[in-house]
Amino acid sequence: MKILYLMHVGWHWIRQRPQVLAEMLAREHELRVMHYAIYRRGHRSAGTSPPPGSRVLHRVPGRFKRALPVLGAIDAGWLARQVAAEIRRFQPDLVWVTHPDFEPALRAAGVPRIVYDCMDDHLAFGASNSLSLARDEIQLLAAAELTLFSSASLMQRVRHRAPVGRCAVVNNGVDSSLCQRAPVAVAPPDGRFRVGYFGTISHWFDWPLVLRWIEALPELEFELAGPVETALPRHPRIHHRGVIGHRDLADFSARCQVLAMPFKVTPLIRTVDPVKLYEYIAFDRPALAPRYAESERFEPHVDLYRDGDEALALLRRWAPGTMQPVLPRPSRSDFLAANTWQRRMVQISALLGS
Repeated sequence: MKILYLMHVGWHWIRQRPQVLAEMLAREHELRVMHYAIYRRGHRSAGTSPPPGSRVLHRVPGRFKRALPVLGAIDAGWLARQVAAEIRRFQPDLVWVTHPDFEPALRAAGVPRIVYDCMDDHLAFGASNSLSLARDEIQLLAAAELTLFSSASLMQRVRHRAPVGRCAVVNNGVDSSLCQRAPVAVAPPDGRFRVGYFGTISHWFDWPLVLRWIEALPELEFELAGPVETALPRHPRIHHRGVIGHRDLADFSARCQVLAMPFKVTPLIRTVDPVKLYEYIAFDRPALAPRYAESERFEPHVDLYRDGDEALALLRRWAPGTMQPVLPRPSRSDFLAANTWQRRMVQISALLGS
């Protein structure tokens, strides 16, 4: 089958669901990827190249559209022309879409078969064009022969606001190769207590919580890796290590005694099935994350907190000199084996074939 794969992130953005599923679909089908250009060099991550024949989708950078809203209409038209031209050239049997932004282009081209992979609640990002985005989402849901949701909470929310046809929950997963490269647990080499995070650093980050950890634990160093979309607090014990490649995550994690996901539990986050928690478990590190419906699936492999007091109490258990007896954690092997991307692809293949 010929699949045109339209993804709303750049291929060299940090590796996540769109890149993984594209690579796996390319093993079974003739795949052509169109992905957004990344204009900021500091946001690019080293990694694999996209499948052969893939094309970059050029867009008006977001900062220009925010400064001059009329550019939004120009950008939408430009995007539609690029997609329509590729549909004419490639003549796909099916178009795989990861964002409602592509809906006007598909409607104009009259694409017969569409799969919508809904990985986030795109309306919860608070885009300036939220009304038009909501309309495009309704149209895309109506046109799609199959909609995939990355979490049950996301499916429930989207179905509450718009009719959805044939659909299924396909959670995120973990690359089995990460499990093979899990770092060996080590004692702090220099008396420091390194708490690490990798992923996008954006408005959902709970900086007041992180600063509270730093104030309460003088030996704590907070290490971050990933693209930055928000201002970072200026503190001598907060270190941003830039954007690192997916293959370097094991080495980054090996330097940390705890891996954390200090997110505010916003409407956006409540529907997220966090890829990083699968990866934190694969690296066999103590992990800390806020408690909400989707994160509870990761218990007991991840310590979950309801508020700042509980988060600090859990973190103290791992700090040098204050460590308290911790119950042995259950084996991660069964959890990881049941949640690989390879398992997700088996599920997707069955859905595409039915």
